[in-house]
Amino acid sequence: SPHIDFLEFEKGREATFNAASNFFSKISGGSISVIRSRDNHLLCERIGILHSLSFYFASVSFYVSNLLVDISIYLYVILFINFSLAGIGPGQLAALGSFFHSEWIVSIGLVTLVPQLVEIVLEFGAVQAFKQVIGGLFAATFFFIFQNKNIASSMKEGAMTGIARYFFTGRPMANQHQTWRDIYSTYWKSHYKPAFFLGTAYVIYTLLALQNGNGKLPMVLVVLSFTAWIITPILFSPLPRWNLIGQDLREFNGFITGGAGSADDEIDEVVSRGKKGTVRSLYECGLAEELCVWSEQH
Repeated sequence: SPHIDFLEFEKGREATFNAASNFFSKISGGSISVIRSRDNHLLCERIGILHSLSFYFASVSFYVSNLLVDISIYLYVILFINFSLAGIGPGQLAALGSFFHSEWIVSIGLVTLVPQLVEIVLEFGAVQAFKQVIGGLFAATFFFIFQNKNIASSMKEGAMTGIARYFFTGRPMANQHQTWRDIYSTYWKSHYKPAFFLGTAYVIYTLLALQNGNGKLPMVLVVLSFTAWIITPILFSPLPRWNLIGQDLREFNGFITGGAGSADDEIDEVVSRGKKGTVRSLYECGLAEELCVWSEQH
């Protein structure tokens, strides 16, 4: 019998990681425009506090809550840096009766797995339920940590620039390999730059805590967060073959060391490539982003 391969394209079924990320970016960036709109202001003034709460949870609360979670990660690390500068460690915090003396490893994200587990138990049985939930825990954790940052970064950009960017959310081939250069060009501002900032803050806290000798928190969730921001697109990239990884490394090295876009007469082309997402070098990537933002604001 003949062997047939087929690909299915359906509306609302994002088959690739980048398509799902672009969809979240578009909707979360647009939620800032909803919050700022005159219609939203008039509705909230006239429907009362109780209906305003219902309206909030039915509209932008999901995106705002993701933004607050993202902000809290930075505040958490900065708070412990200040504790270390003051010579206060986990032992002193425990003596003061503070909840900050220990870290919550079991977060609310794990608690929310219980309803899903119960639903699968009722539908498929206990064995299949635990197999699906535990088997997908690693991938789901990295995916949703990454998308949390994706939503928060889009909302921050929308709030700072006043622009709700359009993202192409077409349905590309599900097995199309994403190179490391393409991944960096897509997520350098929303994920990689914040990941290096948070990682640097964590290193500063670690060094201060070791210098004081008062102990330190491992901050497992913080380390998991900035690690997931960096490696998740690579983990979800199709066809992780060793020869493709070597090819991606060589291409990414050329992307870093390349000097494309550094000439004065290439400014227009740099802006055009930045809007299309087809930058040729690391220098051109940063320059195109800043020029695009500046030109849209002026």
